[in-house]
Amino acid sequence: MVAAMTKATARWSGNKVLFDIESASGHTVQIDEAPIFGDDAAMRPTEMLLGALGGCTGLNAVLLLKKFKQPLRSLEVEIEGDREEQWPKAFNRIELTFHCTWEGDIDKKLVDEAIDLACNRYCPIHATLSHGVKIEHKRKDTH
Repeated sequence: MVAAMTKATARWSGNKVLFDIESASGHTVQIDEAPIFGDDAAMRPTEMLLGALGGCTGLNAVLLLKKFKQPLRSLEVEIEGDREEQWPKAFNRIELTFHCTWEGDIDKKLVDEAIDLACNRYCPIHATLSHGVKIEHKRKDTH
């Protein structure tokens, strides 16, 4: 069974390398680069990739910790990526650190299970990055 397609459109603003990205659900974000190519007006695409991973694993961790009745007060997911020096400067290592604050006693085994499931079972971003994906491209010209 194939899940429904997810779609986004990245549209060049016409200004240096600033892009507006719109999701099929109607939300928008921007990406940019540092000077001289860009104006540092938005997050870098590589930072957005890390943020997507942290957000995806984080929201799943919150849902699972609530399901497991753990007294979570706050959660911050820190994502650090090491990149190769040569182009395309791909990530060769990404580390997630879950900073948790609690409002009471926790079951450490359940907390570890929730975080493991959030990363390795329920996050499509984590699954894509850790297992790879076939990426194809094509061009359509309009006048």
